Amino acid sequence: MSGKKWILLVAGSKGWEHYKHQANVCLHYQLIKRHGIPDDQIVVMMYDDIAHSKENKVSKGEIVSIIDGLDVYSGVPKDYTGEDVTPENFLSALRGDTNTNKKFIESGPNDNIYVYMTGLGTEDGFQFPDKALSPKDLIGTIKNMHTENKFSKMVIYMDSDYSGLMFEGLTDVNVFALTSCHKYIENTPADYDAQRKVYLSDLFSSTWLRHLNDVDFSKDTFTELVNTKQSKYLKDNPDEACPCRFGDKKITQCHLREFLQK
Repeated sequence: MSGKKWILLVAGSKGWEHYKHQANVCLHYQLIKRHGIPDDQIVVMMYDDIAHSKENKVSKGEIVSIIDGLDVYSGVPKDYTGEDVTPENFLSALRGDTNTNKKFIESGPNDNIYVYMTGLGTEDGFQFPDKALSPKDLIGTIKNMHTENKFSKMVIYMDSDYSGLMFEGLTDVNVFALTSCHKYIENTPADYDAQRKVYLSDLFSSTWLRHLNDVDFSKDTFTELVNTKQSKYLKDNPDEACPCRFGDKKITQCHLREFLQK
């Protein structure tokens, strides 16, 4: 593949009680950096009120990994923080608006885009701190990007309550979306930390991030979490309609290196 790989990592919540969302994004960033994607091709959105929170008494200035308990906050780009973590800025960064004075995805027709979103969900959509991102706005942006040849293939992983409602209108535009649950289900928290009295992840992200930590990106594909024979997530949730797949399911056969490795 001759194009670039672009990464957009989003934690939609704020507040200590939602520690897990920024922890997910920070760990995901570190896993991707390990595979050589440069920072100028990675955009990070998170409120950034956890590491230095007064409630962070156990490891001030750090956010810990579910994998080894070590700090994953150090070195994470602060592209969009605080009041800049909005659905409008998310869509602008994704579609490559040049008038925002912020980092954005400068993708072209040969490039692949990977989007990871973790946060709260409501019946209105994926929740940012002050406003929800609606399914209509998200799907509309994706379709416009496809029409304007702004990517070759796109993968979106969304970990939030009711996340299945976000992609019901996604048609075959070279995009595959995977959500942690369908539109009637809330997320399952995971990795409770008794010292910090917070969850460090959700089951969907915990499974996915641990998987990324262990596999060979040049050999493994996106079938993890969607293949009942190999997915720990599905085996742990045999009666749940989770996760939900949308769009071009052929993309699940792509190797991880096509999106997540230099």
